[in-house]
Amino acid sequence: MTEENSILLVQVGQSFAIDLEAIPGAGYMWELTRQAEEVELTSQEVVAIAKEVGGSSTQRFTLVAHQPGSYSLEFELKRKWEKDPVKTSVFSIQVE
Repeated sequence: MTEENSILLVQVGQSFAIDLEAIPGAGYMWELTRQAEEVELTSQEVVAIAKEVGGSSTQRFTLVAHQPGSYSLEFELKRKWEKDPVKTSVFSIQVE
């Protein structure tokens, strides 16, 4: 899932992924900053690395939901050494 403002439908126990554009060469990486206890982050990785210096890459977050319900996931794009994010993205999931 890469679209904000849409609802991702998943089954309990089903893995799902959220892909976000990051710029690791410049230090800009996404961080999952808010999630419900019922949703577990199982992995995160950079899956598509840009060939040009300072280019964007795709950062993938793989999660699994353990309980039915509606949940929000919030991500922040920032450098580790900076306090404020340059972007915040919120995704909604519906678990059945």
